[in-house]
Amino acid sequence: LRSRGGVVVRSIEARRRALVVRRVLRAGGGVVVDVGCEDGWIAEGYAAHVEATILVDLDPSMLERAGRRGLPRARTLEADAAATGALPAASVDVVVLSAVLEHVARPEAVLEAWAPALRVGGRFVVFVPADGPILAAKAVLRLTGLHRLARGVSLEPAPGHVRTFTRRSLARLLRAYGVLEEVEFDPAVLGYAATLRVA
Repeated sequence: LRSRGGVVVRSIEARRRALVVRRVLRAGGGVVVDVGCEDGWIAEGYAAHVEATILVDLDPSMLERAGRRGLPRARTLEADAAATGALPAASVDVVVLSAVLEHVARPEAVLEAWAPALRVGGRFVVFVPADGPILAAKAVLRLTGLHRLARGVSLEPAPGHVRTFTRRSLARLLRAYGVLEEVEFDPAVLGYAATLRVA
């Protein structure tokens, strides 16, 4: 998406990375697990500033690409987002779930799978797209013809999204697993960024 999209898509994706990286660093670094790491491009923003990075993805080719980035103190782990017991209990400080929860029918299963790996006081850093406003924006682009100026932006619903989140529904989901420190809507990326502390 980043390589094929135009300037608008690249700008949105860069903003998503900045939102996640800022929250990871604010959480204090330590050992960070990036679940659904794609090709490691988000971890590239924080890896040099944390103790260690574990890049997790189900797709071996993505992990291979992530490994080629040569991130400091990083290793890869092939696992499903909802795989339980992928890491030892209380062994990590931050779990990143960026653009993951909207792709699973039961996002609770993802949180349940990774919560045990977090140390007491550890944090989930979460990003999900705000599909409601995104679909409304796409409708405006289609109706006005402005989509011609946004090269690389599809007017169709995002592929693979099986869950749609609002600020309220995301907060309700996360509160069941710890103390919700923040949920922020970012209009530049049309998404919600959240930090959840596990008690």
